[in-house]
Amino acid sequence: MADAFFKEPEEQSLVKAEIVVGYFVAWSRIMASRSRADRIGYFDFYAGPGRYGTGQKSTPLLILERAIGSSHLPSRLVARFNDANPKYARALDQEIASLPGVERLKHKPKVHIGEVDDELARRFESIRTIPALSFIDPWGYKGLSLDLIHAVVKDWGCEVVFFFNYNRINMGIGNPVVRHHMEALFGEERLAALRTKVESLDPAERESVVHDAIKDALGEMGAPFVIPFKFRGSDGRLSHSICFVSKNPLGYGIMKDIMAGRGLVDEDGVPMFEHTLSAGTQLRLGQERPLLALPGDLLKTFAGQTLTVGEIFESHNVGTDFIRRNYKDVVIRLEESGIVSCWPDIHSRREGTCADHVAVTFPA
Repeated sequence: MADAFFKEPEEQSLVKAEIVVGYFVAWSRIMASRSRADRIGYFDFYAGPGRYGTGQKSTPLLILERAIGSSHLPSRLVARFNDANPKYARALDQEIASLPGVERLKHKPKVHIGEVDDELARRFESIRTIPALSFIDPWGYKGLSLDLIHAVVKDWGCEVVFFFNYNRINMGIGNPVVRHHMEALFGEERLAALRTKVESLDPAERESVVHDAIKDALGEMGAPFVIPFKFRGSDGRLSHSICFVSKNPLGYGIMKDIMAGRGLVDEDGVPMFEHTLSAGTQLRLGQERPLLALPGDLLKTFAGQTLTVGEIFESHNVGTDFIRRNYKDVVIRLEESGIVSCWPDIHSRREGTCADHVAVTFPA
């Protein structure tokens, strides 16, 4: 099945790669600006052969190409790739060696062959890692665990994107044969509660509850900033998600913007953080409109306070689908209606703009 996957890239695989590479570029720029980050890492645990059968590059080569072409990464990047399939690992090693400009990288990228298992999680847990973005993209869920995720995000500057195979996991929640894998992913007590909770739910409710369970588990282990990006088939059914996990609100905001640009948006411009096969980035009408409730929520939350637009976003956006642009649009409308006052005011700013430093005073 893996050979069939790498025969030709699927639309959803391309979107996934765009998200990971896009975030890596933004994240690495920030990490490189920190004096303490003389080395930064990219770790890919299920790397594959580097190219699809069509010749198109997959994520490992795309990451390395961006690193080679940057001004700040050639001297800093420590890239480590792994695959359990020796054929894939050898192919990737050869592809890396033939990349134009790869000699610019001070730290030679290394390719390992090995299973992703409890022992690997324990090894990462036992060491202090450099700031690193990890990508965990298994076929199903074998090897994916809370222990592994914690091990790769526990240290400063470390974040992870992992593949969440909703179809397989949804079926596995009540299956005693794969109970060990499900407990590794949700925790024993949470899995027991989840198994009971989902029994009577319709598909949409079940979808939400399962994703909430993994977000709660990640939050409890110290990584509260989680964004699932969902992939649906042309029939609208959820097949899988990729989940971004961070301990830092800055990374959370950056990934929100990147994911928002790759998926569906509603009629108010609020991202839905999902991609529907053959739909790409498009407007979706007739859904709930969360932006309509945002003005009232802000007026209640910040009553009597003066904050900058940037502070409003950072204080309020976690756990919502709203991106920075949504907050700016709402502030502009509230100011035009005379409900809030801003400084500099709307007449002193370029039309339609509301920069992060603009101070907003909410009525008591």
